Amino acid sequence: MKKVLFIAFLAIAGLGKVNAQEGVLNGGFNVGLPTGDVSDLTSFTLGAELNYMFPVAEGFTLGPSVQYSHFFGEEVETIGGTFDVSDSSFLPISGAARFNVSEKFVLGANIGYALGLDEGNDGGFYYRPIVGYKIGDTTQLNLSYSGISNDNLTFSNVSLGVMFGI
Repeated sequence: MKKVLFIAFLAIAGLGKVNAQEGVLNGGFNVGLPTGDVSDLTSFTLGAELNYMFPVAEGFTLGPSVQYSHFFGEEVETIGGTFDVSDSSFLPISGAARFNVSEKFVLGANIGYALGLDEGNDGGFYYRPIVGYKIGDTTQLNLSYSGISNDNLTFSNVSLGVMFGI
């Protein structure tokens, strides 16, 4: 399954090369607080992303997206003592959609698969709704919730980020 998704992403990215004059490349970073299943095991998250968005209709864009998401483990107390939780890293590969609600506000979502980058980390289904506020022609602040769910655990967080046109 991972190989199929990766090949699909490469195919979509290859289409971007053909229509390069139409698309917009942007990238950014975010910092977040873990929620749900991992909120007691991790302290914060850092992430980076790169999108290549194609205009589909007035104010609506679609395109491939690749992110890096890192959850920082923390020391956890149990009845038998304390132990350190290992960091967890993911490489979400997704499709992204953005809709300009007004001149300043953007709504969007990413849906795809997050590859687990650590030993024993299988990754899982990735989803991320986003609300953006444009602070310049090529700069946007984002508030988002992201989740990576597999059979045993959901890695989720609420994050604040910034995106730049490249």
